[in-house]
Amino acid sequence: MHFRLRTLVVGILAAALAFASAACSRKPASIQVSPKKATIYGIGRAQRLTARILDKKGQPLESGAPSWSSTDPETAAVDAGGRVVAKKAGKAMISASFEDISAQVPVEVVDVSSIEFGSPSLSLIGPAGTSVPLTYRVIDSHQARVDIPPAWSSADAKVATVSDSGVVTSVGAGTTNVVARVGDVQGACEIRVSLRTITRLELRPVTALVRVGDSQHFVLTAFGPDGQPIPDAAAAYHSSDPAVASVNSAGVATGHKAGAATIKVELAGASAEASLLVN
Repeated sequence: MHFRLRTLVVGILAAALAFASAACSRKPASIQVSPKKATIYGIGRAQRLTARILDKKGQPLESGAPSWSSTDPETAAVDAGGRVVAKKAGKAMISASFEDISAQVPVEVVDVSSIEFGSPSLSLIGPAGTSVPLTYRVIDSHQARVDIPPAWSSADAKVATVSDSGVVTSVGAGTTNVVARVGDVQGACEIRVSLRTITRLELRPVTALVRVGDSQHFVLTAFGPDGQPIPDAAAAYHSSDPAVASVNSAGVATGHKAGAATIKVELAGASAEASLLVN
């Protein structure tokens, strides 16, 4: 009996020693960093990277922590915990190192500060299916426009939907918010949908004259079957020559060079035109 017990104890000790020896023999072979690349939208915003030290079998080691460094701390700085902070627009390589192994993650900083709409709210009037493009700008920290297309979403698709290019389409009467996002930066526009029949549009003034760099606000009035005006209707505006004058979704046309352009507005199958002379 004592012999069996002693044999069992010796076996357990041998197994424990073998396990300990195997554990001690495990050496770091690679570092796994997540995510494998990162894009940070907005100066001052941050993203945390995580790292695991793996042995040659790909199993994580419980002990040891990597050190972090950046090839360009003025663009993307990283602290001891792997938290990367965006400092300015540009690219940098973040490294996680432990003993004689390391792993790198490319990080890009995009300077985006806000998303501004031409108007905080929009009245979408007409039959279901009426569409109007939104006027918006993606702005950086210097208040300059950034050419980045945002991702769009509608809080209530039963009221209005929004396309990938920012065109809002009415579905049912009500109010919803349409949100534009670039990374964690977002802006919202309130959409009020009223289902009504539009028979005629009127654009005033019929003719306008502006200097280069100046703007003219064209006022749209929609009319229903009863001939009564429907104010504040949003519509799609177009310029016959955007190089001469451009126009936004609020009907504000801006002169860019001398010439003439026709400003056209369309809503629910109806249309109207006005002339803009730029000198």
